[in-house]
Amino acid sequence: MTNLLICAMCIFHTYACQSHNPENPQTLGGKNFRLDKLTFKENPTLLLGKNRFYKTSIKDNNDRIIAFNCVISKKENAAIKVSLGDIDVSKYKCDFKVSTNNKLIGVSVFFTSPKDQKDMILKNINALYKDYQISINQANTSPSVYHWEAPDKIIHFTYAAFEGDYVYQISIINSKVNCSNFPLEKVFVGEDICLKEYTRKR
Repeated sequence: MTNLLICAMCIFHTYACQSHNPENPQTLGGKNFRLDKLTFKENPTLLLGKNRFYKTSIKDNNDRIIAFNCVISKKENAAIKVSLGDIDVSKYKCDFKVSTNNKLIGVSVFFTSPKDQKDMILKNINALYKDYQISINQANTSPSVYHWEAPDKIIHFTYAAFEGDYVYQISIINSKVNCSNFPLEKVFVGEDICLKEYTRKR
């Protein structure tokens, strides 16, 4: 009887943990997909599934294809649910960056909003990655740049106010694909993922 009770408690504990911290679905659509929980073990082909998306080539300075940009949006795939923590970003386009050998390099979300959501975005990222935030010196305050370097991923967030709107770009990158072995600036155009224009605070 005691063994049965212990077994039941273990099953309940496992179920409770899984319910509290569910894994992302393998394919976009239906269940919510959390960008902050990317593992980079996702299979891009399976992840995009039968959804409609646009695929373009990304080339280096020698005109060689180094990756692909797969753009997917809720506008053309009504069932898609994507979030960053508690923030629903489904209505914005998600750019999934895929290597030539079909591995996920990262994902970017770019959007403008009349609302200032900076603090909410920072709160959601810091809920999981506060200890990994990198302090950097910034000569200019626009755009503001925030950067986290966790063991498995890099998170890069830029924020600016422009003509009454707020402009946001959030990128999450596989930390195994780094600036020393891959031209990330070609894949994440317009983003200083490698922090070439900044210096780190000591």
